[in-house]
Formats: sequence, C-alpha cells, structure tokens
Amino acid sequence: MSFRAQMQRVAFIDRRLRYKRDYPSAARFAEDYLNEAGDSFSVRTWKRDIEFLRDQGAPIEYEPSQHGYFYTDENFQLPALNLTEGDLLAILVADRALSSYRNSPFYERLRTVFERLSAFLPERVSVHTHDMAHHVSVISEPVTEINTKVWATLQECLEQEVTARIQYQAPSYQESVPRLVDPYHIVGHKGEWYLLGWSHHDEMVRIYALARVKGCRMERTSFDRPKDFRPENYIDPGFGVFVKEPELDVAIRFDPPIASKIQERFWHPKQSIEQLEGGSIILRFTTNQQTQTLFWVSSWGPNAEILSPPELRTRASEWFNGAAARYR
Repeated sequence: MSFRAQMQRVAFIDRRLRYKRDYPSAARFAEDYLNEAGDSFSVRTWKRDIEFLRDQGAPIEYEPSQHGYFYTDENFQLPALNLTEGDLLAILVADRALSSYRNSPFYERLRTVFERLSAFLPERVSVHTHDMAHHVSVISEPVTEINTKVWATLQECLEQEVTARIQYQAPSYQESVPRLVDPYHIVGHKGEWYLLGWSHHDEMVRIYALARVKGCRMERTSFDRPKDFRPENYIDPGFGVFVKEPELDVAIRFDPPIASKIQERFWHPKQSIEQLEGGSIILRFTTNQQTQTLFWVSSWGPNAEILSPPELRTRASEWFNGAAARYR
C-alpha cells in the first residue's frame, strides 16, 4: 500500500469530518473520493484509514442514528509537517545523489522516508517540485551487487556483537572460503561497501568487500568490540578503504592546466596547497592508502609527479616504467 495514497485519504477524511459534518459512512467516503480525486478504494480500505486516524489520537466516533462518522472534538488537528518547496527539492536532489548507494538497504529506506515527507505536502507543491527536479542531474558511481540477506545478517551481527561466519571470495581465489569474523564497522566508498572486522583466521582486523561475501550466518559466540577501535585508522576519507598501509606524508606536484582543476576541489580533509611560479602547485596530505594514491596520481597522466616520500616515489617510478614498457 502506498503511504502517500493513504495520507491523501486520511487528509480527505479529516477535511470532511471537520468542515462538512454530514456524518459520512465509509461507503460515502469511497464514493465522494472517487468523484473528487478519480481514485477508487474499497470500503474496507476506508475503514482501515479511519482506524489509522483513531490510532493517531483522532476523536472519531460512529453515530448509529446517522449511519456515519463524526469528530467529538472539533479542535483536533492532524500532525503537521513544516516543509517548504525548497526543502522537498533538496530531498529530491539528495535522493538522486544517493543513487550511488542503491545497492544498500539504506537507499530504499530513504526513498520511503521521502515518500512519507512528500505525502504531507499539498499536491500542487509536490508536483511542481518534481518538475523542478527534472532540471537537476547527478552522475553516480557504478555500484556493485550485494546480497541483501548477507547485508541484513551482517548488520544484525554488528549491532548485537555476535560473530559471523562468512563465505568470502577474495580476488585471488577461484572459490569462496569460510571465515569467522567479528564485525566492527561498515563503510561505503564510491559505490562499494566494506566490512571492517576481526578475522579469527588472520588474528587481525581485516577489510572485506561486501560484494565478495557469498554467504553469511550468525554464530552463537558474542564478542566485545575493542574500546580503542577507530575506523579512521583503517580508512582514508580522501582515498578509500583498502589494505591498511603505513601512514605517509605525501607531496604531489601538478602542472598546468591540471593544477587549476586540482585547486577546485577538496581531495583530502587535511590537504594543503602551495602555489609555485608558472602556475604549478604542490598538494600535500597524509594518508595510509599508498596504493590508492598511486592509482589517483596515474589518472592525471604526465601532469602529476610524486615528490615525496622517497619510497612512494620509487614505487611510482617502478609502476609507471613497467606500464610504459607495455607500449614500446
């Protein structure tokens, strides 16, 4: 049943009982709503809506002599939602931006929340806002496919602090392997979702891509999440959530015309930019994601150069020379 459709019927009942006061029956509600809105609903549906209103505290009683319903307290007011047209437009745009996470259960919940919010607005406002939203587009990241049962079980294990038995297929494996994991944290990054958890097999915190978890069930063993566990020790908001590597202070030189594009965005929460003569810049930040930094630098081609640290510069030289050799 559409929540929006129900809220429209509820508002119709409230207006009828408040202003007309002619003791309408459920059958009369159905007939008059069909004539006014053009939508047909059964008498049983209208009776359920009346019960819903009563559950919300509406003082609705049935008058046998009139064969219909009435308000015993005409001062009763339905709960109001103070949303402007601009608020609704912002929600619509955010909904499109969150399409990068449509492979998670949060997406459908957010869609439901939006439907409930828009249901309380007048039809003219909601329709006009939908028209305005057509002028805004959001290009989302490609997403991976995640088993909804796996997600639900892992989330339950995480919330209850219960060990999970997963079937995990690493990129280097042909088949999935069983692993016992104590789930600590779930994080989304660029259309992908990851689980941070204690691996009983490796006896360390590991990072698991949820798309590679082929099966999951709850064990009977509980665990205590370490008080000193910090997700930020394993992820970098700027460059991802992959294998944790030693944290390094990185300096990258960007030459024109790429330098101007680099300055247009915030790439890292702790970044700093130094301006050089001739239009070049040096971007500095600290990260524990060395490999992902190399991927990112390579995307800028010959206009980017890792200056420090020396060990990352050496890795970049070996990597790029190896790639260049393929094209000779």
